[in-house]
Formats: sequence, C-alpha cells, structure tokens
Amino acid sequence: MHLRLHELLDYADVQRRALLTAADAVPPERWTERPAPDRWSLADLCEHLYMVEHSSARLVAKRAAEARAAGHPVETETTSVLASLDGARLADRGTRREAPERVRPGGGWTRARALQALAASRAELHAAAREGDGLALGALRHEHPRLGELDLYQWILFIGQHEARHVSQAAEIAAQLTGARHQASPDTSPSEVAP
Repeated sequence: MHLRLHELLDYADVQRRALLTAADAVPPERWTERPAPDRWSLADLCEHLYMVEHSSARLVAKRAAEARAAGHPVETETTSVLASLDGARLADRGTRREAPERVRPGGGWTRARALQALAASRAELHAAAREGDGLALGALRHEHPRLGELDLYQWILFIGQHEARHVSQAAEIAAQLTGARHQASPDTSPSEVAP
C-alpha cells in the first residue's frame, strides 16, 4: 500500500485503539447508560462513529473506483499528508457541536452491536483505501458539509481526526459512569463535547 495511505490508516487505527481503551473502563452492561439526559452513552457514541466512518469510507471507495475507471494518474508524491487538515480545529472541545441529523445515533444499540459495527466500518475504510491505492488521491476532491472541499486523503484523515475528537468524550463518559477521574490519553487529540 502507498505510504500516504499507510500512514493515514495507521493514524486512524491508533485513534480506534485509544477509543476502545477509554471505553473499556465501563462495564459491558453500562454501555447503554447515559451519564446525563443530554449526553450520549458509549453505545450512542459508537453508533455515531460508525455512521460517520461508514459514509466517508463509501464516498472514498466510490470516488476512487470512478477515478481508476477513468484512468486517473498514479501517485508520485510520498510526503506526509497527516498535517493537511487542521486537527486542532476539529478537536477543539471549547465549543459544543451538535451532530447533523444524518449521523445522530438513533439509540438502542448494545455494546456487542456497537463493537461489531465499528469493526465493519473500519474494514470498509481499509477496503476504500485499497480501492484508491496507487492513485493520486490528492487531486480527487469532494465537499465535506462542515470542513469544505477535501481531497480523498483528507477524507481518510478526517475519519481519524474525528475519532480522536471522541476519544476524550469516551473517557469522560467512562469517568462519569464509574466515578473515576478523567484523564486524556497522551497520544490522541482532545475529543468532542457534543452529546
């Protein structure tokens, strides 16, 4: 796999491990419990992450397949793309953000369903990257509803940064449910305040 895709997938996978580590502090039977009426449960949070990753991975796969069929040029660059999005802006928890309706959890998910869905959407992300492997994905652009026009590398990076945003939220939920003191993981970005 091309170096750029490899680094992006590695980054996303690090965020996923951090999220699951934070969530592991909550007993399985409490994953559906909300720490407050206006907050998400861990299962709700995972449902949201699944919806965002699933839709983004489908977009990347579709656009990459279309580009490959059209004879899109191969990738010749090897420089890192990890700094191509403002991760600090995405991770800023100072402003509460409401999830758009299309990625707002409907509720009712169990811990098992949440974990299965996250595994499925991560497999979709890896498959989408394979679909675009070798193509100059920086030249393929698509509008993101909040971030503006992103290239396909940035769409994959967005998935990792979005998940990093929610790592601290998962840790906060865990702390609120278990009474433990919240401490952000040092290898991730801060996470979202939104429910």
